[in-house]
Amino acid sequence: MNQQITKTSRILSVYHLFLHCEEVSYQEFTLNFGVSQRTALRDIRLLQQTGVLETRWDQARQAFVPVTLEPFPMEVQKNKTRQKYLEKLRRLCILMRRMGWEDYENGTNKVELYRALFPGIPDRTRQRDFKELEQLGYEVWYERGFEDEPGRWHYDIPSAYGLATIPGMRC
Repeated sequence: MNQQITKTSRILSVYHLFLHCEEVSYQEFTLNFGVSQRTALRDIRLLQQTGVLETRWDQARQAFVPVTLEPFPMEVQKNKTRQKYLEKLRRLCILMRRMGWEDYENGTNKVELYRALFPGIPDRTRQRDFKELEQLGYEVWYERGFEDEPGRWHYDIPSAYGLATIPGMRC
């Protein structure tokens, strides 16, 4: 991988893989992100602490298999900086998962979706969160309608290996 990605982008990319794949092996971590097995374990542990991913190691497959992607209570951290980082990751992962559910035809307003999912989060934080997802390859845009109909919001969710941060493998 020529370009270094941030830790946050890597963690979100790992979550994206688990959203779209039945299993994720150490080889995928190495090919996609150039990280060691130890770093892969840390990334998975961080997603578990965030309360968005529970996995198990499948010996027969030699891969991690998601047990649940349903959000569950996150681990409370004594370090406030660490707590804020986990809260940010949790927001972004929940948003990634929810955007994947959205019906492309219904035109759900991305701002209203965000506000419904995360009441009380400032607009500036929302803008930063969407910017972070755009860097991964999650696209959101508004298309104006005709004079007699409102416009629609559209989402373009990348395939399993379609993220900008995963050049190692392509579908």
